[in-house]
Amino acid sequence: MTHATPAWIQVFLDTPTAHLDEAVAFWSAVTGWTPSERRGKDGQFLTLLPAAGSAYAKVQAVDGPPGLHLDLDSRDRPASIALARALGATTAWTYHDVEVMRSPGGFTFCHTLVDGQPVLERDGASVLDQVCLDVPARRWDAEVGFWSELTGRAPQVGTLPQFVRLVEDGRVRLLLQRLDEVDGPVRAHPDLASADRAADTERHLALGARLVARHDHWTVLTAPGGQVYCLTDRDPLTGGAAGV
Repeated sequence: MTHATPAWIQVFLDTPTAHLDEAVAFWSAVTGWTPSERRGKDGQFLTLLPAAGSAYAKVQAVDGPPGLHLDLDSRDRPASIALARALGATTAWTYHDVEVMRSPGGFTFCHTLVDGQPVLERDGASVLDQVCLDVPARRWDAEVGFWSELTGRAPQVGTLPQFVRLVEDGRVRLLLQRLDEVDGPVRAHPDLASADRAADTERHLALGARLVARHDHWTVLTAPGGQVYCLTDRDPLTGGAAGV
């Protein structure tokens, strides 16, 4: 790892403004994390604060459809931007002093500065600890190479070859999933590690989520506000995968 690679990754749940309140209530309930005071010119940002460890999940009100983007917190932002550009990223726009870029496959991420020595704490409860990048087949090799080099994390191929993990202890995990669709932009969704996926699914449905599909090792749901996400059969204490 270098000062150009991210020391911390933050997950932004981009939520249509009209659904911000219900989305915040839902994500606070399913994570057990407390919403911070809202900030930003229009009160469009807030952080979900865990009881222990550093915060890394944020909710942002947006004018467009629901989605997800990442903030990559480094100790040398100019070096991080230069590395991303050398690996094929392009600048999308600048928000105040924050460079917003797109990966070679079009996924949006921001360059920010790390604060202190953050760490992701686990207590064994279901936890939002992973972001899955959904990658069309034509974009697969380029995106795996890009995110591996940018994060300094070695690719780990899962039992299912369409999944590659980029893992660093004490940080948000990245999972890349090769889609059946041939082309299109790369997008992403959050994954929660669950020790009891069936029970967690029922709890999430009771809190307002909608069921999309059940698979052998994960369940796809839609949160209030439209965010698609997965409950996965992974150990919440380690994040370790089962079957992928």
